[in-house]
Amino acid sequence: MIGARGVNLIERRILEMGFLWYPSGGVEAGIDGRLEIRNEDSEVTNCIISVQSKATDGAFEGETESELTFTCSERDLRYWLKGNLPVIVVYSRPRTDEAYWLSVKDYFSDPIGRATRKLHFVKARNSFNLLAKDALIKLALPNEGGLYLGATPKQETIFTDLLPVEQFPERFYHAHTHFSSQKEALDFLFESARASGTEVWRGFTINNSTIYSFYDLSGSRWSEIAEKGTIESDLTFEWSMTSDPNRKRLFVELLNVTLQDQLREDDIHFSKMDKFYFHRANDDLSDRSRRYRSRRKNASREVFRRYQSKLDPDRTSYFRHVAFFGHFLEMDGNWFLQIAPTYRFTKDGYRDSRFGAEALSGIKRLENNQAVHGQVVMWAEFLQKETLFSQHNLIKFSPLMQFTADSGFDDADWVKREEEERQETVFAEDQDEQTELEL
Repeated sequence: MIGARGVNLIERRILEMGFLWYPSGGVEAGIDGRLEIRNEDSEVTNCIISVQSKATDGAFEGETESELTFTCSERDLRYWLKGNLPVIVVYSRPRTDEAYWLSVKDYFSDPIGRATRKLHFVKARNSFNLLAKDALIKLALPNEGGLYLGATPKQETIFTDLLPVEQFPERFYHAHTHFSSQKEALDFLFESARASGTEVWRGFTINNSTIYSFYDLSGSRWSEIAEKGTIESDLTFEWSMTSDPNRKRLFVELLNVTLQDQLREDDIHFSKMDKFYFHRANDDLSDRSRRYRSRRKNASREVFRRYQSKLDPDRTSYFRHVAFFGHFLEMDGNWFLQIAPTYRFTKDGYRDSRFGAEALSGIKRLENNQAVHGQVVMWAEFLQKETLFSQHNLIKFSPLMQFTADSGFDDADWVKREEEERQETVFAEDQDEQTELEL
């Protein structure tokens, strides 16, 4: 009620000056309306000022006989100072029919004053009445060049594609090896495994005849590739904080091979050619879904699916595997895994389809923001999953990083356009399919 009476007082004073008043209407954030200058001959000038009302029913802040103060919120102040549109704050007490005004951008042009966030009104000089008319005319900007403010202040949660690394193994191990590369060592281990039937662990890297791993290299499974007597361990934290680019690159390589080993237990494999992780095909090539917890509810997503030929339903066109690119990043002393969803397309569940590029391009055109976000959330849950008896869960992750912003977009404004564009794409592809069938 007090706020509404404050806006009504502003409108009455503006009309007394002979100007026009356009209230924002509905729920506003930072601006209550716009004042348009009107000449003495009743001609509308299209010169505009944005107006924010601040009203009270009690004492003004810092009030004396001649002055008063108003403290602006940081959020409002950032909004008012953006753009080129003049903004005035009108501080009023409708009960006593008092109103005072100041131009925000002029008043806070000094950085020192800006830091205080306080507006100081002199009652005799800053009264919002007929005496302010000439000053408002000088302040108003013509609209020919376009007037704008910053993004509307609104609290919005920003979800990122960054998965924080919560924990590395406390120590890493290194030893001398006679193998020159990880591939050479793996080839040897696979050959040995065929005879013994043992599992091959891939979570190690080799550089300059030194093998590095988060696994304890003194174990028996490493005896043939890590020379005994040379095995040592050091603190992982010290390596993770290195400023040496070569050492950091080697650390990222170790993180990658460790994650590859870790995800294989969940049937998520790594493509060395495409450099992404993907859901492996079922042995019988049947469709496969995985359940996960989305932001609000339990959800399910197809992670492997057969697609029939449009011309011959009995023939398989390709198989689609959900996938993601994973990149380890270090920012301000913290490590993250960046998740970029994508797809793999195969002709038999294993070998790449020759239609893969076209299929990927088509699905990327159709997917909206919500679909991509859902995939990021799904992958994040898989990556955070811990198996009680697993020996490979060496890197642990926290939930996806998110933060709250004080400004944002009106979702209805752009989601509608995105949906319209998607429908246009679907219609065009349906037309192409129909033409193909007719031919």
